[in-house]
Amino acid sequence: MSAIEVKGLKKSFGAKEVLREVNLTVERGEIFGFLGRNGAGKSTFIQIMTGITQATGGTVALLGEPADRLDAIKQRIGVMPDTSNLYHDMTARAFLNYMAGLSGVRITKQEVRRLLEQVGLSGTERQKIGSFSFGMKKKISIAQALTGNPELLFLDEPTSGLDPESAIEIQRLLLALKAEGKTIFLTSHNLN
Repeated sequence: MSAIEVKGLKKSFGAKEVLREVNLTVERGEIFGFLGRNGAGKSTFIQIMTGITQATGGTVALLGEPADRLDAIKQRIGVMPDTSNLYHDMTARAFLNYMAGLSGVRITKQEVRRLLEQVGLSGTERQKIGSFSFGMKKKISIAQALTGNPELLFLDEPTSGLDPESAIEIQRLLLALKAEGKTIFLTSHNLN
């Protein structure tokens, strides 16, 4: 069974066609890069995959379930939100707890520490997200996507705008997650 199976996916906003007949299959345990220029529909594609917006046509199946049954598998899916959607007045710990709760997942203080360590943010549990650098905000977004130990991750531009060292750290993290058997679907406009 594939992790993601998309057939004939279409999305239009009025007369503007954003996605036209997208067909793809992502096998379990793969890292799949969805490349395209800015405005090509990459984020719209992820929004359809994660139930934020509805497709105009076509079919989607995630982890063997049709898209209309996303509620049945939502705890098996992690999504990296855009860093502009972070709660800057929350501490890293409060943010991870809050976002986990929205997904119906309970996490312990030890799990918060482990997630922060995993993404290279050890010792920041009590630090407010508003004081984080851009790279740290990307990392806390990835940590949020990892709450509940999901099988399938959707990461929208996880390395865009990062300095080379931070981008390499995130690339290493993605390879480690793949080694754990996770399926990673990421968007980018950067071929590296």
